[in-house]
Amino acid sequence: MGKGYTGPFPISLSESMSPTTSSILRLTILVFSILAMVFGILVMAGVLVPKYVAGHFGILFGAVIFLYGLYRFVIAYFRRPEQ
Repeated sequence: MGKGYTGPFPISLSESMSPTTSSILRLTILVFSILAMVFGILVMAGVLVPKYVAGHFGILFGAVIFLYGLYRFVIAYFRRPEQ
């Protein structure tokens, strides 16, 4: 894994994309991660969970969705443009 190693995929997406395409992709990822966090909050609040599902399961499932959205947001927001 010396110089020039690009990970498990031999082609980097950022090499073949223009700056505009890269920023549109980044914005799309940010929007969908915010939507995932909102969806997770709604599941934890019980709005999107059927009544027959146990309360703790809805809270746990909502928390997982929220944390995944938060993780994706942080990764996309702090990623350097050349990555």
